[in-house]
Amino acid sequence: MLTMFLSWLRGYVVLHISGSSPERLLNLALQRDIDVYDINWLTDDLLEVKAAWQELGQLKKMAKVTGCNLKIRRSQGLPFVYRYLRRRKTLAAGVLLFALGLASLSQVVFAVRIQPQEQLTQLQPETVRQRAAELGLRPGAIWRLLDVDELAKQLKQDIAELSWVYIERQGTILNIKIAERSIYPDELENATIGAIWANRNALIEDVLIKHGQAVVKHGDTVQKGELLVSPLADGRADAIIKARVWYEGYGEAPLQEQILRAAAESRCLYTLPKGEARLQIWGFPPKAEGENMTIASEYSERPLQIGQIQLPLQVEKQTAQSSFWRTNTEEEAKAQALAQAIASLQAQIGQENQLLNEEVTYQLLEGDIWAATVRWECLEEIGERKR
Repeated sequence: MLTMFLSWLRGYVVLHISGSSPERLLNLALQRDIDVYDINWLTDDLLEVKAAWQELGQLKKMAKVTGCNLKIRRSQGLPFVYRYLRRRKTLAAGVLLFALGLASLSQVVFAVRIQPQEQLTQLQPETVRQRAAELGLRPGAIWRLLDVDELAKQLKQDIAELSWVYIERQGTILNIKIAERSIYPDELENATIGAIWANRNALIEDVLIKHGQAVVKHGDTVQKGELLVSPLADGRADAIIKARVWYEGYGEAPLQEQILRAAAESRCLYTLPKGEARLQIWGFPPKAEGENMTIASEYSERPLQIGQIQLPLQVEKQTAQSSFWRTNTEEEAKAQALAQAIASLQAQIGQENQLLNEEVTYQLLEGDIWAATVRWECLEEIGERKR
């Protein structure tokens, strides 16, 4: 496309070459660095080519040398248009005036359209049209002289029923897109009285204003406690604020861990005192391999009796719990650490959220302990209403 445009700027001619050896003419032209392109055989002895019009004189000389016939079929490009218009100055002036007029008229506003984004209940489009005309948004206005952003802001301030105004150009038509504020009836429960604040640090994704004035917009970063929506004169604000929130959870799991048996599985040892020593009667069965005994309580003494007969002996009872060491594989340790990290994440996030991205990293710590760090990016509602 660029090559064609440059050729048009320089000007080119379409030539028909006939004779006994058109190929010889082409070879001679290429040897002398003459740009010949778009070569097409129309018949067995007729060749069509394009060449820059400045090279036409040399091509004619080479045609005589090679015995070829050279005919100009048409001339195209800016130089030929200029020559044509120079001979017809009235036509050239008319074309220039037409182009200038078209460019000027394209900057003029021919119509203004009011486009509500939803059905209006309290506001009439004609009210917006009249105020817009007073501000300069009317047919006949020059588009380049209008500061549409400032005019949209002014229009929103002047008409209290408007919650959103956007002005766009569509050719010579000016579209004023509007949205109406929601007017709450008096009997509505005051669930939205007061401003709306951020309940956590986040990146604003979407703000849907139902009632109130937005303080933030898409792409803003907010801190916990920052104002998001301010109330109107009636003291009410209502909106849905969706934002990206990041959470991090952490968990650890060793490759070897000591497991303590449940209290219900505690074991007892019964002994009789024999001087400073104790005589084991029963209890504490043999331990399993790798099992350790942990004392859970001190000795307790009670008299030994058979039926109603109490013997002059004291039986001592000792309670203990057992534990054992368990070896985890690397995959098991990572799975345990990941489960702990996810559990801590679930305790942090809000009730309504959408998981957008998850990042999991593992690290082997000293003591053969695997640590898992999980980062979640969630989309959730962060608005908190305060009376």
